[in-house]
Amino acid sequence: METFHLKRFFVTLPSSVADFPTQLTIEDDFVVHHLRTVMRAKVGESVVLVDGERRQAYLATLQTLEKRTLSVQIEQLLTKAASELPSVTLAVALIKEQRWDWLIQKATELGVTAIQPITSERTIIKLAEKDIPKKQERWEAVMRSAAEQSEGLFIPAILPPVSVKALCDQVSAQVQRILLAERGAHRDTLQTTLRKYSSQQHSPDQTLLFAIGPEGGWTDGELAQFEQAGFAFASLGQRIMRSETAAVAAMAAVVYELGS
Repeated sequence: METFHLKRFFVTLPSSVADFPTQLTIEDDFVVHHLRTVMRAKVGESVVLVDGERRQAYLATLQTLEKRTLSVQIEQLLTKAASELPSVTLAVALIKEQRWDWLIQKATELGVTAIQPITSERTIIKLAEKDIPKKQERWEAVMRSAAEQSEGLFIPAILPPVSVKALCDQVSAQVQRILLAERGAHRDTLQTTLRKYSSQQHSPDQTLLFAIGPEGGWTDGELAQFEQAGFAFASLGQRIMRSETAAVAAMAAVVYELGS
């Protein structure tokens, strides 16, 4: 059965879903509301349910649609992609809301694993501690929608903002760290850096982390912190890009160089 036209929803499914067909009750408020109120779905219609923990998608048929719950029959496991990108985290200095939403949406479509907001010395956007949970909730909604639209198998993580120092202090030595900086001597292009990475032996769970600065770029002090933390410096070329453009360009390079 062709499923490209079916609506996709992220849900958490029990281990019993391995048996087909099987009946399940779903109490996810977002899914129930969207199917009943937004889509006005009918009993007997098919949907695709995606378990982000397993990174698997299932074909399901709607059995009942109640006010707060729905029941489905899981029909089959859909074919999973043969290969995936490595785990990629984008650590990006916060930018204005509309541009930030565009960044996280497009990065999600391209397969990013996590996004780490950064507050740097030249970051214009400053978030109060009390506002962060509400912002994260909004960002998660943007990424969830983008993951469903692009037929992703997981919703990327969106982490609380950290300073440059905190990022450098907490990053693991097992992570391949790449800082994108527009100017400076002795740095490879990003494509060269990724080709070096792909030619080496890496464990399956190793992560690529890109650090992308704010408008105005990194300060000399921040560049020194990144260098001391073991970041490889890489360039996206001669053009000066906005933060959101650089983030998408980095993800596109990963898809091209390291994807199938």
